[in-house]
Amino acid sequence: MIKKLLKAVLPKSAIVAAYQWHTRERRYRSWAHAAAASAEYGSRDLTAFRVARSRKIVGDEDSYAKPPEELLQTFDMPSGRFVDFGGSAGEMCAVLQRRFPSWLFTVVETKAMSDSSRVLRPSISYSDQLPDGYDVFFSSGTLQYLADPERLWSDALGRTGRYAYLARNCFSNRKAFSVQSSRLFDNGAGPIPEGFEDVNIRYPHQTISEASLTAIAGRMGFNLIARFDGRNSGVTGSKTDAYGADLLFKRR
Repeated sequence: MIKKLLKAVLPKSAIVAAYQWHTRERRYRSWAHAAAASAEYGSRDLTAFRVARSRKIVGDEDSYAKPPEELLQTFDMPSGRFVDFGGSAGEMCAVLQRRFPSWLFTVVETKAMSDSSRVLRPSISYSDQLPDGYDVFFSSGTLQYLADPERLWSDALGRTGRYAYLARNCFSNRKAFSVQSSRLFDNGAGPIPEGFEDVNIRYPHQTISEASLTAIAGRMGFNLIARFDGRNSGVTGSKTDAYGADLLFKRR
């Protein structure tokens, strides 16, 4: 009743401003505070939905997962080992495996996601830990959802033999912690599976420093050989000072 009354007496501009204020993206002092205000990213409902949705596109991943052309150029050996960190149920690896059948592919995900995805694409390896060594490291839209992205990046590069490709990044010169909200049905690709409700999903998010990641790569023996400004932006919410760029590194 009160909402209807306010809509009747307030100008439209005031109503829009009030809505924007109510739905604004809140900033937090630290990752721990953002994590405490949201559900864990790998929550059971989200994992179950992503696996069920991915099951519907097994064999047709090419229609939904499009590897960057520059990533394809890193497969410059007859065989090798490829890691997709945060690779969901292995859709991208399935596409790449058909193009490069002599390569070995590993998806690194949460334990729940890894355990649930193995049955979908058994020719791909799944783990919740980085393998000891591999030739190409790939990660798309994942580092900004980690508590310590720089530590993971350093660890990953220490195991990488040739190339590292970061896609859909959320970069900023200022560190910002927030809680990202999305509808459940916005996660994953393919037909919506039955038996799920399109609920709101919340998970912690932070901006990352492009300069810091590049400096770490330099210390780990890698050169930045290509940068694609604004491509596949991982920027979410109302972060006006954030930007996206894909980065390709090669070991010296």
